[in-house]
Amino acid sequence: MLAEEDDPNQTHRQEQDSPCRQLIGQIVHARKCNKSFFFLDVRVDEQLKCTVLFRSDDPREQLPQRLSDSELAAQWRKVRRGDTICLQVFDPSQEEVSRRDHLVYQAADFTVLTAWSGHVPFPPEPAMGFKQSDVASHPRQQPEAKADTVVAITPASDQVSWEDYCKFWINSHRCLKKDCQKKHPTGEEYASVQAMWVKERTQARRERSKMQDDPHAISSKVPHSRRALIFCRWLVHTFGKDYLNSGTGVLDVAGGKGEISLFLTHMFGIHSTVVEPKVRKDKSYQRRNLMEVIQKELDIEAGGDGRFYKRIALSSPTGQISLPCHPNPESSGDGASENINDDGCEIEEHDQETIKKERKRLKKQQRDQFVVPRLNTLLDSQFEEHHGDMLEGASILIGMHPDQATEPIVDMALKHKKPFAVVPCCVFGQENPHRRLSNGGEVNTTLDLIQYLMEKDTSNGVLGTMHKEFLAFDGMNIVVFYRPTGSPQ
Repeated sequence: MLAEEDDPNQTHRQEQDSPCRQLIGQIVHARKCNKSFFFLDVRVDEQLKCTVLFRSDDPREQLPQRLSDSELAAQWRKVRRGDTICLQVFDPSQEEVSRRDHLVYQAADFTVLTAWSGHVPFPPEPAMGFKQSDVASHPRQQPEAKADTVVAITPASDQVSWEDYCKFWINSHRCLKKDCQKKHPTGEEYASVQAMWVKERTQARRERSKMQDDPHAISSKVPHSRRALIFCRWLVHTFGKDYLNSGTGVLDVAGGKGEISLFLTHMFGIHSTVVEPKVRKDKSYQRRNLMEVIQKELDIEAGGDGRFYKRIALSSPTGQISLPCHPNPESSGDGASENINDDGCEIEEHDQETIKKERKRLKKQQRDQFVVPRLNTLLDSQFEEHHGDMLEGASILIGMHPDQATEPIVDMALKHKKPFAVVPCCVFGQENPHRRLSNGGEVNTTLDLIQYLMEKDTSNGVLGTMHKEFLAFDGMNIVVFYRPTGSPQ
């Protein structure tokens, strides 16, 4: 309801004695457009809905309430569709009013009166949108290169548009809308449509994540799952194997499952220790898969076909028995070749059992040896106190998407005059409101965080210089690194 207003459509366009008035309603649609703007569609009653804008980029000088980017982000985190809220609203700009044929307000804060209590997520209503004339006069620019702008597909006999399909149904095979007018395919059509949808959205996401200065073409980037290997190759190329292996080796901070340390240790022969506060349950299949990736990469680098990890020489009590070095392309694939030894004679059944047991034992032994040292602790003052020798002896501090540990890595490395290399991702701006760029700007995006780290004090380059470089993998791929004076160039 709108307090003290009998006809909201009329009074909305009239001057008010008070710039703010109270609005109570249910959030039926919400969308964040960018870091400076989001809007809510609020149902006041059965007959009346309105749009409420939240923005930190309003250029008007006299506003009842003004938001910063961080405050706007805090408001967005409170938004839950289906909640009944109370807002103090005021008039938006005339441009925003002219673009819509329904009520539109602006606000800077809201209070939740009643939270949505349903057992399933609230089914959002369609956005109220703009006037048709405004949409026609301001068409959305859709570059042809963008994969997510493909509007025609042929999953069925007739050519249709993505707009004909329910995106909730395609994503989860479930639609909560009672009166949904979109198509809900089943069977082979559903599998085909979903495969196309996922492929196009994945490609679109890759294109959107590519930053303007990134020299790597999208087609040349490796998937997110191989980022650890790319980072390790870059470390070896940039700092050198001998330098990385000096002292107590590499400190892999916030290393998670330890993929980077495993690559460094077992592929490049570089000692690396994982510093990770979370005690993770080791899963043998993860180690097995990573071990096979490393053996495959080593085989390819040595000029092989990448199948070395499948060619293991086994010994048994009956003598030396070797598996075939390459699969026979003319074999029927029934495994008969495994029953023939080097002399071309068939292996006895009990010898086959011995071979299987020996193969299983050797694989388990390999997995047991495929480990790296771990320290379940934070990189903080307590780490300096209890692991000071390891810190002073470390060749470099590294972090791949280390989340909250990004800035501690940089600060600790600068404090102890150590090289570091971090690939920032998440910003956690709401947890670090003290961060400010040299121009006074807030640190809200990954690029802001990178700039913030680059501006860290290194005594005007006397202690070394900061650098950044793009790596060839999907997602956030800028590595910020530091070389103290005297470290390898």
